[in-house]
Amino acid sequence: MDNELVFLSSPSVLTGQPHPLLVLLHGFGADEKDLMTLRPYIDPAWAMVSIRAPFGEGAGFRWYALESVHSWDADELNRSMEALKRWFGKLGTIFPHLSLSNTVVGGFSQGAVMALALGLFAPKPVAGGIMVFSGYLPILPDHTPSYQKIPVFWGHGENDLILPYNEAKIGYEQLIKEEVPVSFHSYKAGHEVVEEELSDAVSWLKQFRA
Repeated sequence: MDNELVFLSSPSVLTGQPHPLLVLLHGFGADEKDLMTLRPYIDPAWAMVSIRAPFGEGAGFRWYALESVHSWDADELNRSMEALKRWFGKLGTIFPHLSLSNTVVGGFSQGAVMALALGLFAPKPVAGGIMVFSGYLPILPDHTPSYQKIPVFWGHGENDLILPYNEAKIGYEQLIKEEVPVSFHSYKAGHEVVEEELSDAVSWLKQFRA
């Protein structure tokens, strides 16, 4: 595992001005190029970053090894979390014209799990919002989370065979219980991001424009 996370970035058209930032975390076995394919759907006023997970997985990368949805390598998950916290700690030097309130962290599948863990459970807020595609809320061992009360977009396919829809519903209900403002959407889809979901997510993102 490298000390520095590899990432791709696409700048905002608002050169030298305050602008929002979307940081995306890819799924298990993918890489930082995967979610950059969403760039055409995102308002060009947004800067966009896609970060590579630190552990190799076949031809791609992973945030943590896992045997099942709720059985994972705790050491790898913790190391990935610490690496992301360090990266976000340097955000102001990478993007000097943004604020925490206009930063959104999101991801797909395992990346969505990491976005939820980072955005909700980090001791200090790292973002103003969280965008979840086909994820689940992680129950971290030996950890009683204190939830950051920031907006969450959560989209999930009802026919998802990789991360069952019921896992998303459980997470959504927990966020409601913790009074986290969550916008939950279900789709006639599998383990994927569909056009309708992207449209809903883009509409949700409008609240973060500077």
